[in-house]
Amino acid sequence: MEIKKISIKGSQVGIVGLDEILGKIKNARITDEKILKDQLLQGIKKNNYIPANMEEDYKNALYREYRRFLGETVEEEGTGLVIKILGSGCPRCDQLEADVMAVLQELNLAGDIEHVRDINEITRYGVFLTPALIINRAVKSTGNVPSRSQIKQWLLDAACK
Repeated sequence: MEIKKISIKGSQVGIVGLDEILGKIKNARITDEKILKDQLLQGIKKNNYIPANMEEDYKNALYREYRRFLGETVEEEGTGLVIKILGSGCPRCDQLEADVMAVLQELNLAGDIEHVRDINEITRYGVFLTPALIINRAVKSTGNVPSRSQIKQWLLDAACK
């Protein structure tokens, strides 16, 4: 089973079998939000440890992921810098990832960086040219590797918001 990361209370948590559970819930056609959240949590608990005191946080995060799975636009949790590099892992994609990490280090900024390589997930962002850089849900570049100075400006702008 594949492990997907989701944001729970500002932390990235790996969830085993998320897409399978989301698909099952979609096929069940549950419309009541409370029942939907309960079913998502119960499905995830089969293969993942969920602390009892965090169940409500997990329900909310899972519901957010379910809505995203359905193609809805969903607000992310306010977690500081969330950076996504979209690309299959070609040399240019890897260069963009290295440049972003170098700029973060230079600026002494913390950020959650994820390199999304799955083509199906990349298309969910509406991006058709890679590499692509997304900072806090905003597509900053597609189809090229921006300069480090441009990356620095985007990261500083996002960190100040």
